[in-house]
Amino acid sequence: MVRYCLNIFAIAALLILNSCSKEKSLVKEGVALQISPAIGEITKTLVDDSNISSKEIGIQITNQTGTQLYDGNGVYANMRLFKPAGSWVFDNGAGLSREVTVNGENAKIYAYYPFTSNPASFVGTGETSVLMVNIPKEHKKDSIPDYLWCAQDKTPPPGGSAINSNNASVQLKMNHSLSMIAFVFYKSGYEQTGNITRMEIKSTSGSNLFRVNKEGINDLRMKLSNGEIVGGSVASSLTITNINSNITLSSDPGIIPATLFSQRNFHMLLVPASVANRDDIEFSFEIDGSIFTAKFPGTGELNLTSGNAYILTVKLSPKSLNITGVAEWNLVSYEVSSGYEDLWYGMQPVQIGSLLWAPVNVGYDPANNPYGLMFQWHRKYGQMFGTLNVVNGPVLLALGNDVANSTKFYKNETSPFNWCTTYESSWNMSEQYNPCPQGWRIPTLSEFSSLRSGGSTWVNAGEGGMNNVVGRWYGGNHNTDRVGSVFLPAAGIISNQGNSSYRLSSQNGQYSTSEVSGNDIYRLRFTESINETSTINRAAGLSVRCVKSL
Repeated sequence: MVRYCLNIFAIAALLILNSCSKEKSLVKEGVALQISPAIGEITKTLVDDSNISSKEIGIQITNQTGTQLYDGNGVYANMRLFKPAGSWVFDNGAGLSREVTVNGENAKIYAYYPFTSNPASFVGTGETSVLMVNIPKEHKKDSIPDYLWCAQDKTPPPGGSAINSNNASVQLKMNHSLSMIAFVFYKSGYEQTGNITRMEIKSTSGSNLFRVNKEGINDLRMKLSNGEIVGGSVASSLTITNINSNITLSSDPGIIPATLFSQRNFHMLLVPASVANRDDIEFSFEIDGSIFTAKFPGTGELNLTSGNAYILTVKLSPKSLNITGVAEWNLVSYEVSSGYEDLWYGMQPVQIGSLLWAPVNVGYDPANNPYGLMFQWHRKYGQMFGTLNVVNGPVLLALGNDVANSTKFYKNETSPFNWCTTYESSWNMSEQYNPCPQGWRIPTLSEFSSLRSGGSTWVNAGEGGMNNVVGRWYGGNHNTDRVGSVFLPAAGIISNQGNSSYRLSSQNGQYSTSEVSGNDIYRLRFTESINETSTINRAAGLSVRCVKSL
């Protein structure tokens, strides 16, 4: 599961609290909060909008800085949010209802899953609060929960207003803390049942890569402030037992993550980890009583990040087993009743003319990468600004669009500076090459020109850009309240030499179009003083903003 996203409910102002409780009331005249869930259409992980109504969520409410409980009310230290029938309610975990209100003081909401009423399992206040977690070195299939966390002082994230009696409608976004590796098996000439009973993942070098429970008194815990898993111990291997899954597929299931995820034989949830060389990771599978082993395919660094999944397709033959494909899937994108539940953290696309513009760049992450990723032209996978994984090009088109090479940037310092051995006439928007979500695509030159013609306003860092980064607002009320406007951050560029520049100094936004100009490509380029469409070489890494025709 790679960083996963989850929005579970919207909070609406409802009624006035009259203090008849024996426990301390938050305020005499506060705005009560009523919870309603969001139901998503796509299931990407174990807990999401499609099944959240059957779950129990832990809630803590503090002041805006997360240093003390809201208004000093001890009732708000650890409440259960659940849906017994009809609507969501708060209680103390044992059936005693709780009424939650906010007054003029700004609040912050901390949340976690799964809920516990054990005072030893959830401790601390606000920024120091932690949930004790259970991740054994050896465990049974499906025994590790999909641990979730939230620390939110705005409505909705990102941006929004402070949470108080004037702004009591909150879209609360839950985040995944763990990473996932999932497995989809298929047979090739293998005649037996193909019953998988056990799997081990290990470092062949013996490196302690995996964070697990500590023997004796376990102190493995998840911080609610940022989802980080700390404490515990480390191990060089992890094992899943009692899998008991039969292989039913008889052909390669393909590369589409959503399809693969629904066909998985089993999965493993694990604490995020960085592996210097993925070739160090080896899998051992017990199938029909025999042991089969395989290395994690590809070379280079492997980052198992929170909310992300690696889905491995595995071919079982009579005398061998091979991992034939790796699909990486971001699991953090679950939104509240937007119609775009699996895209942009609850943000809506912006309609300008006959186009819908995505609200953020491809690869956007509000906490870790508000600029998005950088894409070489006609590549499905983008790289991080500042990447050091720069290798020599040009390479075949298929090689550059293989997920095993997704973190590689292919430099080319020889004219005409193409990362690829071929010169495609336009960016193919098929699943194999399109970095945008299904139904979305890269803008054309004329579409960027039309966007420019609607006017724009440059903002410096902290002057009203999304996530307070530097960039331009285009279209709509770009110079006032930004209604109907889309924000493009000045994310910089990765040059054909593999150097990342023009982000923090000489702020520069450069966005790919789907069209070419001879050996070069067309782009949108802007700074504080420049706003133009021009050309650049194909090896450069630019930002990508997706559009959808109405």
